[in-house]
Amino acid sequence: MKNVPSPPTGLSDNGHFLRSAFNRQLLPAILSVGGVMAGTMANSIIAGNLLGHEALAVMSIASPIYSVFATIGSLTGVGGAAMASWSVGRNDPHGCSRAFTMACVLTLGGAVFVTFLGLLLLDPFLTLLGAEGALHALAKPYAAIFLLGGVGVSGIYIPYFFLKLEGRVRLSVLLFVFLAGLNVGLDLLFVLYNPMGIAGIAAGTAISNVLAAVVGTVLLLRGGSLHICSLRGHWRSALRLIMAGSPAALNNLCNVIRSIVLNRLIFSLAAEAGLSAFSIVTTANSLALMAINGLSQTTVPFVGVFSAERDNASLRQLEKRAMLEGTAIIVPMSVLLALLARPFCTLFGVTEPQVLAESAAAVAIFALSLPPAMLSTVLVNYYQASGFTALANFLTACRSLVLLLLPAWALSGVLGVRSVWLAFTLCELLSFAALAAALLFYRRRHPRRRGILLLDRHYEDNGRYISFSVKSTPEDIVETSQRISEFCDRNALDAQRAMLISLSLEEILMSIKDHCFAERGDADMSVRILIAGEMGEDSIVILRIRCGGESFNPIAYYESRRAALLQGTDEEGLLMDDSLGISMIVQAAHSVDYQSTFGVNNLTILL
Repeated sequence: MKNVPSPPTGLSDNGHFLRSAFNRQLLPAILSVGGVMAGTMANSIIAGNLLGHEALAVMSIASPIYSVFATIGSLTGVGGAAMASWSVGRNDPHGCSRAFTMACVLTLGGAVFVTFLGLLLLDPFLTLLGAEGALHALAKPYAAIFLLGGVGVSGIYIPYFFLKLEGRVRLSVLLFVFLAGLNVGLDLLFVLYNPMGIAGIAAGTAISNVLAAVVGTVLLLRGGSLHICSLRGHWRSALRLIMAGSPAALNNLCNVIRSIVLNRLIFSLAAEAGLSAFSIVTTANSLALMAINGLSQTTVPFVGVFSAERDNASLRQLEKRAMLEGTAIIVPMSVLLALLARPFCTLFGVTEPQVLAESAAAVAIFALSLPPAMLSTVLVNYYQASGFTALANFLTACRSLVLLLLPAWALSGVLGVRSVWLAFTLCELLSFAALAAALLFYRRRHPRRRGILLLDRHYEDNGRYISFSVKSTPEDIVETSQRISEFCDRNALDAQRAMLISLSLEEILMSIKDHCFAERGDADMSVRILIAGEMGEDSIVILRIRCGGESFNPIAYYESRRAALLQGTDEEGLLMDDSLGISMIVQAAHSVDYQSTFGVNNLTILL
């Protein structure tokens, strides 16, 4: 018999909890990305002002080297963090450490291999990148030093993603501010006081990245839940990790290819002036990526956990919040960059009229691409974290390579080098059209998937799913436990489990109120109930409670109180202890699991 959707129960999800949790992560994530990007921007500013526009041309030519190491780091860092977040959603804490360990091993191995191969084939590689004549001589020491320090570029992705997953966002900010400050300081030291020329920029970047990667990994291993563990019998998971990280890696790989192709196209159209302009555009892009990547990557651990839990309500709220806040940040940034393109270019020491004019035009035209780029990046990160890897890779290939190079080349005969700057906007618009076609094709093959997020709404449509918010007051908690009985009745749950759900809600929420929000009465707690399987005794009820506030593990609390009280003789005290309600739930439930993820308390009860 077809299930009938439940009528309203009076319970609703106001989104306050998720909005608060997301905003708590957002600014630190932007600042963390800013720490990475600040070093890149400082490199260009120092090189342009102290070494001339030829140095900017060298940095533009050698930029694919950075992207190669970033490809390795994003592949393993993003993939490892995605696998760890899925483990959280499945209540598998040991899986988190396995994912972390595998990410570290693969990062180190991949970076060392690329360094060895790059140094072995350095001259032909630079020729492939477009370094000829005097530029080749300038680029060779820069590239060699960068290759030697490439393991640091790859390695910083591990602490960047895993510190966020553990909710240690302040440490993440401090680490990447340290990275930026050290990078700038070493750049100036090597260029001004130990004249190494452009090679000094590479040395400062390499040393600062290696130190930040080492410090970040040590921080992860101290004071957190992660540890290095044996991977024996789990190496098959490496392929899954690589697949999970492939969209981020593909983006960086596409950047390598497009940099090589665009460098050659730009040089043929505008010589060194065009390459200098491209270097400044790349820096402007880095500035925008502070917000775009910080915003979109903040969603990744949330999406991973919510997808594993099939929490559609939270996924919709999260993506809507990300796109609204992204628009509020990126649109003003785009307008300011377009209006102030000329003074922006002068920051890089560009004074020659021809180079300045071309650079200002490049930055102003490029600024138009930032709002659609933000929307695309949010969607790519969503598809990647929710397991739609093929779709994430398709959109990445479209916007990062194929649909960028085609209009740049096709329009170059008419617009000259400005076709390249315009192509950044055209590729984002064309990519949306390609995504719409891909979604239409996918939904025809998977009719249960709906909308741009491809959510499976089977349980929602059939009334076997509910998500709502509860205020941390005794009155709201009691009222919620009473109202949930209507949801249980409509889904034909037996009286025993209906009573257990109501009791579990009241007891656990009361404990959370007392321990997480002792000094607050207006905090929001997020509750989700999913009934999996058909109606009847064989169905499984999944109750998930999530909240902020002080860290509180009800299970550990119950076990510690029980052990302490059983050692005494006060049996009446044991019965009156506030862990009694938790004790009843632990004994009646199939399983009760607690985890702390992105600084949030997560409790999952299987009834």
